[in-house]
Amino acid sequence: MGFKTNFAITASVLIVAILIVVPLAVLLSPRTAQFKATFRKKCQAFPETSQRCEDILRTFEEAYFGKDSCNFPEEAYHQLFVKNPFIHSCYKTMFWSGTKDLVHQFTEKRDNFITLEGTLLGHIMNDLTWCGRKGTRETFIYFCEECKMNPVSAFWVRASAEFANYSCGQASVMLNGEISKPFDPTSYFGSIEVRKLMYPRVQSLTVILVTKNNKVDCSHESLQVLRNILDPEISLYCHSVKESRIQECIEMGTTTKACWS
Repeated sequence: MGFKTNFAITASVLIVAILIVVPLAVLLSPRTAQFKATFRKKCQAFPETSQRCEDILRTFEEAYFGKDSCNFPEEAYHQLFVKNPFIHSCYKTMFWSGTKDLVHQFTEKRDNFITLEGTLLGHIMNDLTWCGRKGTRETFIYFCEECKMNPVSAFWVRASAEFANYSCGQASVMLNGEISKPFDPTSYFGSIEVRKLMYPRVQSLTVILVTKNNKVDCSHESLQVLRNILDPEISLYCHSVKESRIQECIEMGTTTKACWS
């Protein structure tokens, strides 16, 4: 009886161990084919570049294949942006911080404003995770190291800088007026993009401060921090607008400056 009991317990432990180890092994294995399929699908959403998707994918993969995930250099993506420059009208630039879902609903048609995620490379890489491993030419999407500069964060640092450098004329930014720091100097917008805006290429920056009840207005102290960081020759404007007004514009399809001016 004791033997049967011990055998049953041992077998149960073994089965549990197998169930744990096998999924872990699956998660640790490369997902190159899966990643490529997602990449191609998102790339082909831009008809004007659909014929170049394979070349874009190869250039992208060369940036991180066979490399460590930590201390990853943003310069690794230099060739990717050289071969795939922005083609939208530079004066349509819309930055954002803390308003991801709302700003993308607002700019979805790309008629009047374009976010980084509305551009080809930004659209493809939005919400994706990837990394390489030394000694392999494969793509992994699970258990990528979460260090300060990994292949994902390095991409967005580079992309943010390139996007800001491309902007011109009257740039805009949609900020969240419901958080303690509508302008956060540690965000991508605060630490990278706003610092790349230079006069006379950019003449003005308009802040769309989105609130739910108008408790926060354009006198918020964090916006003074923005003014101090922004090139002093660039004019800074601010409009406090209710989220319901932005939603109304989205529903009506009138996503223009009239929504806050």
